[in-house]
Amino acid sequence: MTPRKTTLASAALACLAACTVPPASSTILVDAPSESATEWQPVADYLGHRCGSLDCHGDLQRSLIIWSCDGLRLDPTDVPGCHMGLHAPATTSGEYAATYRSLVGLEPNVMTEVIASGGADPDLLTFIRKARGEEAHKGGQLVVAGDAQDQCMCTWLAGNTNTNACTQAVSSTQ
Repeated sequence: MTPRKTTLASAALACLAACTVPPASSTILVDAPSESATEWQPVADYLGHRCGSLDCHGDLQRSLIIWSCDGLRLDPTDVPGCHMGLHAPATTSGEYAATYRSLVGLEPNVMTEVIASGGADPDLLTFIRKARGEEAHKGGQLVVAGDAQDQCMCTWLAGNTNTNACTQAVSSTQ
């Protein structure tokens, strides 16, 4: 091989190595808001009701996937529709956990930065920008900065969920 071909081959191998996927067993550490029932479940209930329908984030093809009693269920025998007058089972602990992992895992480095700031700059996160209409979102603008829906999400990011805002947010979207 000529020196030029060796250099190109080495460069090609270096590029290939840079594009490899980390092993499935690797761990990404994320500083994230609380997953406790009192902090996370009111937020998850709001997100499930507002964003988790089967034609939105209750779809496995989305980057953010929301499981809830109003949409996608972990148990295929559970029907959706708990807020639609149907006798659907309530959102399960597994569904809360799956939605939490989906949201927190969207942008782990950015989530860590927002949490480190005490939630001071939530619009660093794509899901906040999309909800506020600051970035293209198929569902359009869903919240206004400072309204109950926005407070529900942002107070959770700041570590002190405003459960009254979350309850009001669910009520205002029915």
